[in-house]
Amino acid sequence: MNTKALRIILTTGGTGGHIFPALAVASALKKIHAEQNIELLFVGANYGKEQELSKKANLDFYGLDVRGFKGRGLRAFSALFSMLKAIKESYTLLGKFKPQAVIGFGGYACFATVFAAKLRGIPCVIHEQNAIPGLANKVLGHFVKTICLSLPDKNHSFNKQKSIITGNPIREDIGKISPALKTEYRANHPQKKDHVFIMGGSLGATSINSLAIDLLATFRDNGIEITHQCGQKDFARVQEAYRSHGFSREEIDTMLFAFIDNMADCYKKADLALCRAGATSIAEITATGTPAIFIPFPHAANDHQTENARSLEKHKAAFLFSENELRNIDMKQFVLELLADKEKLKHMSKASYELSHVDAADKVAHILLDIISNKEK
Repeated sequence: MNTKALRIILTTGGTGGHIFPALAVASALKKIHAEQNIELLFVGANYGKEQELSKKANLDFYGLDVRGFKGRGLRAFSALFSMLKAIKESYTLLGKFKPQAVIGFGGYACFATVFAAKLRGIPCVIHEQNAIPGLANKVLGHFVKTICLSLPDKNHSFNKQKSIITGNPIREDIGKISPALKTEYRANHPQKKDHVFIMGGSLGATSINSLAIDLLATFRDNGIEITHQCGQKDFARVQEAYRSHGFSREEIDTMLFAFIDNMADCYKKADLALCRAGATSIAEITATGTPAIFIPFPHAANDHQTENARSLEKHKAAFLFSENELRNIDMKQFVLELLADKEKLKHMSKASYELSHVDAADKVAHILLDIISNKEK
């Protein structure tokens, strides 16, 4: 190993909402240090998508056998033992890799690695994506040097003196899809139909998928195009629903996906997003100025998705409905009327983009590099 290399560990686990910001910062670090030797290591859990996604991003990966405690009943004791083991394993890993800094993005793999780094005296930063922090970051906030926030800390969960609002890092290709570029795309495709982008996060969402199925006939009859990320677990059910509504196999192959890698292209075409309100979705929607209808996951920790969505709703950049409210709303008519009101969509797009932090990845990367630089002085 080149001892002169800049070495940094990025750590998180679970869903894309944690993983994609970490990958965005990794990309920013590589770009900033393009002329210098930099070694990045992604540390995550062995049970999520982080290993798959980090390898696609050409990052070395180290997996920990660690799970969360909340909602696991008696299995929480096993999870606690796994956490203690993961902290010890992380401590050993840090001794071998010798990073100059560690940055965590939430999740229990992050807790183990950042806590072990604190024990070794390695500078640590965390990034919190949501309006209400998860348990891991809330505890780690007491130990780290700096806390990067996507949204204002209205509940005062963190030390104000250590907190910086950076926004939520997004992938570079998505950051290029500005409202101006979307307008140019429409101008260059005069035959373009209204396009709805439907997603339930990286793992999909059954209730979002069921709503999409209810809307299929409306979309078909009104010539509305769809891109739908439904998740692997629900793919067979949703695919069969598309077939039953008369869509051909060829049409389905262009509309329905278990998981989408090229999200930038989806946002470029989207006139409206119908989705959950995870932090990464919020960041991508604002960065691309995409009008949205948010249906938050009702069982998210501390109902943080609802708080995420409210940050856009109060600025008239999006609509927010709970799953329970859907029973009393004619969503078919609502979507049709919204798509027909181009002036409203234009104002929503502008309001959304004004809330964006397209340069969040660079901000977080520079904060991390400054901490390393200050320690070495």
